[in-house]
Amino acid sequence: MKLSKSLAIASIALALGTMAFADEAYDVIKKSSTLEAPDTSQAIMIITDIEKNGSTSVQEMHQFGRKVNGLIQTVFDFRSPKTVKDTRVLQLEKDTGEDDRWIYMPKMKQVRRIPMGERYKQFVGHEFTYNDMGIRKVDEDKHELLEKNVRITVPGGRQYTCWKIKSVPLKKSEVEYSYRIQYIDTETYLPAKIEYFDKRDQTKLLKTYTTEDWIYLTSKTGKKYTMRMKARIVTAATGRQTTIDIKNPVMDAGTTPAYFTQQYLSTGKAK
Repeated sequence: MKLSKSLAIASIALALGTMAFADEAYDVIKKSSTLEAPDTSQAIMIITDIEKNGSTSVQEMHQFGRKVNGLIQTVFDFRSPKTVKDTRVLQLEKDTGEDDRWIYMPKMKQVRRIPMGERYKQFVGHEFTYNDMGIRKVDEDKHELLEKNVRITVPGGRQYTCWKIKSVPLKKSEVEYSYRIQYIDTETYLPAKIEYFDKRDQTKLLKTYTTEDWIYLTSKTGKKYTMRMKARIVTAATGRQTTIDIKNPVMDAGTTPAYFTQQYLSTGKAK
């Protein structure tokens, strides 16, 4: 009887501990995915593709962002080279349901909506996908805290102390991976590293994301934001990499609403 009672107490303690870890994981990911965004933003993004043999190609993209009723709207506008110039992508975050995303491809001369079933594909030919260029909502995954105070070093030498969290998508058809292992920085709540694992072989690494550099940026209104300045994705099977470097970021300086329209996508003119 005493043994049964002890086992029952141990089982309850284990269950409560598991629940506490799940709650902590959820809270960490929620804070990470809802870091305060500026009312408006703009920056130049330098995108570099690095092949396995070391050869590189570089593109310049301008980003415009704004917050409307707490929801993020973003435009990506490719400026060079000629092969991608005038390609534009518009992302509109929604409270419920899937976010709206459109792309304008100058060769086709038309704006096309990007359906959910295509958002796992490469973002204009890069190792980042359309999903990577947005923010995944905390309730789209089940989160499990695996370890605390994990020390990692990312390419470029930056060191982080992290929560290590496993995030499993509730709708696997919407993503290109089976689950993610997220390393969330304890100082900034930025994702220092994310490992994505294959759908068919869940032990096989698909790709790795890292935040190589970040800063605290003071906006035009005096607010301080945490700003990722360099990120990298490496695809395991091919060794191909894409880096994004942020140049000249400006926050809360105002922007015209005309950027966030399908008309701007097709014309490149914000009136």
